[in-house]
Amino acid sequence: MTATPPLPARVPNNRNMATTLHIWHNRNRRLLQRIAAGLRALDHPAACRSQEPMRGYAHAHQVMAAHARHRCPRYDLAVRYTQQARP
Repeated sequence: MTATPPLPARVPNNRNMATTLHIWHNRNRRLLQRIAAGLRALDHPAACRSQEPMRGYAHAHQVMAAHARHRCPRYDLAVRYTQQARP
């Protein structure tokens, strides 16, 4: 059998995407747990102050899931939308 040649490699254009892909393909459980804990601890004040209307029932549920932990005004807006959409 002949040896398979190595795959070509290139320098990534977007270093953030390269890092993200590297983390996604990582199997180090401790590192993944640290990343998940850090993401859960992030506060999203810009999203909480958003006045964008709900784009539908499914969008309202996504907003509720994202803001359920801290119950900001955006969460309340999504709850009211779902109650009005399907009483």
